Amino acid sequence: MADEIWKIILTSALTVFGGVSVYVIGQLISKLLFEPAFELLKAVREVRFVLAFHAPTIHTPRDRDKSSSSEAESALKKCSSELMSRLHAVSAYDAMAQVLPGTFPSRTNIENAAVTLRGLSTHMHETGDRAENSLDAVNNRVEYIVRLLNLKPLD
Repeated sequence: MADEIWKIILTSALTVFGGVSVYVIGQLISKLLFEPAFELLKAVREVRFVLAFHAPTIHTPRDRDKSSSSEAESALKKCSSELMSRLHAVSAYDAMAQVLPGTFPSRTNIENAAVTLRGLSTHMHETGDRAENSLDAVNNRVEYIVRLLNLKPLD
């Protein structure tokens, strides 16, 4: 009789321990891998939003004023920083990108896009002839960012 009770207690304890272990492991995977990866995807989508929202300032130097230029510059720098910080928050990013091809841009592409966004921000306060002369460089940078992050081009 006592052996049966101990078997029941041991079975119950192992079942509870197994359940808690599965829950803890699931939470660790979620917090260390999936949530940071989704935050990174949100940062990539934010780049698309910023490029579209600030397109008049980015692509039309004649319409730039100090306020809109500062807003666009700040938004581009923020996107650059967000991409880098979110990328480095994802544990085993390279493995995830390989397991889910097409879902995540490569690490190198994200890093290059962040650097290019930072470079694009430097053009936001240009006006006059200087701005007109750098318009091709600005457009090329935007196209490069779109390509690196696999963003759908705006038509």
